[in-house]
Amino acid sequence: MRFIKVLFLLALFVFSILFFSQNIESLQQELTLILDVPYIATLHSIPLPFSVLILTAFVAGSSLTMIYFIVDKFRACSKLKECRTRMASLEQELNSLRNLPISEGQPYAESKENEEENV
Repeated sequence: MRFIKVLFLLALFVFSILFFSQNIESLQQELTLILDVPYIATLHSIPLPFSVLILTAFVAGSSLTMIYFIVDKFRACSKLKECRTRMASLEQELNSLRNLPISEGQPYAESKENEEENV
């Protein structure tokens, strides 16, 4: 599985290099971002190359994805800890029930006979 991951990352790296090398003119064009809030203000960014915007979007998406998976991992670890604690208490209860002495009488059959006598 690790081999497949390495091959996938290598292919992704090669395709991204090809993409950037073949589209260098388009990616070097400058772009100004504008935020127009009606009746309040209009904000303009400095002219940025399009490649910087793509790189920023990629880093932001990667960071948010990593934060999501870290939170999910902490949630799973806490659930695992809770399940292990419950399992240990249930095992302790099972062991205590196994160590109880076995009685010769059958309590269910005796209670059934007592009910029949009372009727």
